[in-house]
Amino acid sequence: MAKKIALLTLHGMGDTPRDYYKELVDKLSEKLGANTWADVHFSSIYYSDVLQVNQARYYNRVKSKIDYKKIRQFLIFGFSDAGGLEHSRMIPNSIYWEVQKRIFDSLGDAYTALGDKGSPVVIIAQSLGCHVISSYIWDAQHHRKRPPGIWKKSHANLDQKDLKFRKLGSLSVLMTTGCNIPVFVCGLPRDLIKPIKAPNSKFVWENYYDEDDVLGWPLRELSDEYKALVMDFEVNAGGFLTSWNPFSHNQYWGDDDILEPLAAHIALLTGS
Repeated sequence: MAKKIALLTLHGMGDTPRDYYKELVDKLSEKLGANTWADVHFSSIYYSDVLQVNQARYYNRVKSKIDYKKIRQFLIFGFSDAGGLEHSRMIPNSIYWEVQKRIFDSLGDAYTALGDKGSPVVIIAQSLGCHVISSYIWDAQHHRKRPPGIWKKSHANLDQKDLKFRKLGSLSVLMTTGCNIPVFVCGLPRDLIKPIKAPNSKFVWENYYDEDDVLGWPLRELSDEYKALVMDFEVNAGGFLTSWNPFSHNQYWGDDDILEPLAAHIALLTGS
């Protein structure tokens, strides 16, 4: 039986485990119940390995020569992710292309699981993953003039319904947590700081941030266009040891402040 909606996740920066989504899925499926969860096609998009080859090679060469190894490892594995993606945006078969291809292919699997229909898609992205999925959607919406990333390639072999789905034309909910998009766009001229276009009339973008999370930011103040599209929600992510400090950055997906609205969106979209 075909699924009713697709739920996709994207992780953030750094050396990320492949099961990064486990706590989210365990708690979300429990909240929804077995019958509703059975209507959901779930896909975790993993791209950390694409970015790690040069990072690991360099770090292994220098780790015997440095102190504060854990902090340095976080910086080289984390912040070079962002720099590498942006730098390679227009380069064919680059890491930017490979990351986008993983999103594109995951959406192809979802299209099949949903029975080749334009069913709703829900995406939750964390940290760098927010910028990654925003870039994917932006490129899909603007690729005709100067195609970047995956859109450099011809997709004439796909029917138009499939291609529209992979362009996220049926994206209903985008939830971003610990979002660092401002880090990427604040250096642009003011008139270029614009978000993606709403892909359909039902689209909502909810951005969740903890005031103690130095890597997570509100989005509405970026520009009038962001203010018109995005709803910011301040939350207190994490528990006793993490909710009041920068460690809150990795605590969103296990927190009820995120799980409750996500479950509500899925229940509504599946008619549960």
